[in-house]
This record gives sequence, C-alpha cells and structure tokens, in this order.
Amino acid sequence: MNLPAQLNPVDKIRVPLSTGASVGIPITHITFEKWLGQKPVFDFGKKPLINYKGKCVFAEIAILRMLIASGWNGVWVETYGGCHFLEVMPKSSKLSEYSVVLPEDKKVLLEKIWQTGKTKSCFDIMAWKGDDIIFCEAKRKGKDKLTVAQIKFIKAALVCGISTNQLLIVEWK
Repeated sequence: MNLPAQLNPVDKIRVPLSTGASVGIPITHITFEKWLGQKPVFDFGKKPLINYKGKCVFAEIAILRMLIASGWNGVWVETYGGCHFLEVMPKSSKLSEYSVVLPEDKKVLLEKIWQTGKTKSCFDIMAWKGDDIIFCEAKRKGKDKLTVAQIKFIKAALVCGISTNQLLIVEWK
C-alpha cells in the first residue's frame, strides 16, 4: 500500500468477531519523542504531547503528517463531542474552527460504515492516496486498548468492503 516506512505493519493483532471467528488487524510500533517545550493552552485534558519535527502535536497529528509527507491525503477523525475532520493541531476546544470538509466519496464511505455498525466511532486517521484508503488507530503502548465502539467500527468496515489490510493499529510510546 506504499505506507511511510515507520508505519509499515510488523505484526497482526487478533480481533474477535460476533461469529466467534477473529480477524488479524495489522499493527506497527513507533517511538515518538516527548514534547519538552512550552505546553499549549489546549491539550484535550492532558493528552500526551509529541515532538514531531520540532512541533508540538498529538500522536494522531504526527501519524497524519507522516502519511501526508509520503503523498497521502487524510484527516484526523475526532468524534469526541461531535464529528470533526482535522488536518492541523487544534489550538482550542472549538474544533469546528479547525475542521475541514471531507471529500464526498470519503464522507459517504464513513457514513455507510457508521450506519452499518450503528456507531459514530472511527479509527483516528482516515487517509487516501489514489484508490488506496487506510484507517489508522493510535494506541499508546501499555495505556490504550481497542474499545467496544472501535471493534464495532472494524466489523462494520469489513462488511462495507474495507479489508483488514486497510486497517492499521499504530502502537506508540
């Protein structure tokens, strides 16, 4: 799929399906440098801050920037307190000020997945390059696990034609 080298999958994690079967979702591991500079005013309630190329960002924005740097387009799909599509680090809780419009075909796909899964959850990053599409979920090593809503998203995405290789867990520390 021509991902940046840092995001190439190294393993798979098993995710159970309601049928009793399970699917293997690709996973990669990445280490980010902790941000040691001045803290931003808005940090989503002490969300960890990453130093990505000298800029203070959240892990989701760092992952998105890696993809964009290698020719992908994409957004951080932030669904807490509403749905916002972000390309930049928000500077306040008014996420609508930073939200961008998702291309119509991507919006239709995402809404189909949400309707199928009866959830508004989504992996953190939705990225596309030509006909390729990938959903990436950032998980902090030893701190985060897939939620019930994210498993519903996986199941619905598969029903809607997304393959397991178009889903990626980015475990970071």
